[in-house]
Amino acid sequence: MVTLQRRNASEWGGAVELVYGDMRLCTPGAKADILVSELLGSFGDNELAPECMDVATARLMQPDGVSIPSRYAAYVAPLSSSLLHARASKSTGGYGLETPYVVNVHAARVLAPAQRVWAFDHPAPDGAAVLFERFASVSFVAGAASVVHGLVGYFDATLHGSQSLSTLPQTRTPNMDSWFPMFFPLKASISLTPLSVEAGDNISVSMWRRSSASRVWYEWAVEAPTAASSVHNINGHEYAIGK
Repeated sequence: MVTLQRRNASEWGGAVELVYGDMRLCTPGAKADILVSELLGSFGDNELAPECMDVATARLMQPDGVSIPSRYAAYVAPLSSSLLHARASKSTGGYGLETPYVVNVHAARVLAPAQRVWAFDHPAPDGAAVLFERFASVSFVAGAASVVHGLVGYFDATLHGSQSLSTLPQTRTPNMDSWFPMFFPLKASISLTPLSVEAGDNISVSMWRRSSASRVWYEWAVEAPTAASSVHNINGHEYAIGK
């Protein structure tokens, strides 16, 4: 807010009205024709964009107004990286393997192309209620023999019309360094054996976006032919986003 106030005074000639507060509680004198939000996180919805934008489009935007972004989707892919896994295992007092991390993915192998797990639209199509809790079950075919150390998360977003942003490797927006991918590490499997795969093996991933009155969190689990993980971060006991 201080930066915006300074720029409004020094660059914009005081032409911008700045309002400090929660966008979900703001009541403007007039509704906007265009609503622009910068709430996208590394997994798309991990900074409460759905919860905030759903209320904001109803309270702040004209019924025929334009929301930017209008849509964003989250994707996951199985990842092999002993380096990222080792670093995560040493974090947050030994519970780091049940916490997602924003990382610059390196010394890693993505074992299969990413798949979409869910998407959010603003405003919701036909005025439908937004479901903040989501679940997805997706399957991958391993491209090489390796150990699954976790999941890598990406997002893409439609801003308006044909204008978009993406962190997906195949469609990544050039020169965009504002977002790194999300890493969801895995603990030892239920049988305490590594989640090893051979080329051509099936990898099954379950992802949840959970919500309560005060928090949002993710849960995840992976199954390979040789072993299966437990469900991570149940009830957000290690990682949650406060509302």
